Amino acid sequence: MELKVEFADAGRPEPPPGWEDFAGTGAVHPVWRWSVVHAAAGPRRGRALAAVLRDGGEVAGLVYARLAGPAGTLADVCCPGSSSMPGLVLRGGLPSVLDPAGSAGSAREDGGRLLAAALAAFEAALRREHRRVRAVAYRSVFAGELPIVAGRLSLVGRGLPVTVFTNRFADYERYLAGLSQSRRASQRRQVKLVAREPGLEASFGPLAGPVDIARFNALADATSGRHEARRWPPPRRLSHPLRAALAAVPGVLAARYERAGELVGLGINFDHPSVPLAGPWGALDPHAGGPHGLWFDQHARILRWAIESGRAGVIGGKGLVELKCELGYEVVPQWLVLRRLR
Repeated sequence: MELKVEFADAGRPEPPPGWEDFAGTGAVHPVWRWSVVHAAAGPRRGRALAAVLRDGGEVAGLVYARLAGPAGTLADVCCPGSSSMPGLVLRGGLPSVLDPAGSAGSAREDGGRLLAAALAAFEAALRREHRRVRAVAYRSVFAGELPIVAGRLSLVGRGLPVTVFTNRFADYERYLAGLSQSRRASQRRQVKLVAREPGLEASFGPLAGPVDIARFNALADATSGRHEARRWPPPRRLSHPLRAALAAVPGVLAARYERAGELVGLGINFDHPSVPLAGPWGALDPHAGGPHGLWFDQHARILRWAIESGRAGVIGGKGLVELKCELGYEVVPQWLVLRRLR
């Protein structure tokens, strides 16, 4: 299989031909929309690359990479809108381990032939058109794809795991029954606390109406600061323009909390026919007057929705892993692979 690679400057506001049609298919999460790519690239043109992979006249995949290192010698391939996802998305949409239904999987087509062809074509195009690039780092490489991505000249490092919830339940009550007794009681108590909070309006569903993005950014920045204990390597924080772009894409599901017209909590999630993806979250610190239990309540809402709508699961992201495991998520390892260009 031979793929053609067409590069585009991610700093340009106009998408390359075929990008939006591919990113808008049900198998691909909205974090690949061009508005997200453009926001992730930032105002400096030439510091990020986007590439369309074509198989004949058909789009077979998309790639996003940041140019890093001295004079842009490293292509850092990462998903523009989520650190939980790879920076190379192929038809089929998802690595197999992230799709409990087994209905998608980029490495499963022809035994990984498409993924191998995509890597070969992308790296050949880098050598040809971006000669300063000496190496490529592929983030969020999962177990099913690791043997294909990691070659003899590769360096492999363990990344932070991703949490995935698998829906094995006929209804939400049966899900709760599967939790430990203490977590089940605590989760019910947290949801009741939120429901009884004076003046608090809580909702979950498609994001409707205007969102105070400046307030959301402030809440999300503060929340990340409270919960991110890791100092090295430094955590990757979403920029304010990127959060705004993520909140505006089609397919957003929001857990939204307002009190007296003021936003006190917002969780952005992205719909998908099989496995929705959790995105940025921010809430007012309870020690600063915020309501208690919003984080637990928003997980109750998205898991209830996923179970009742028949989704195969939920990709929960990398943060607060122990608490998410108590809520029924499972840990999925992933790796970073550094490949030297020959």
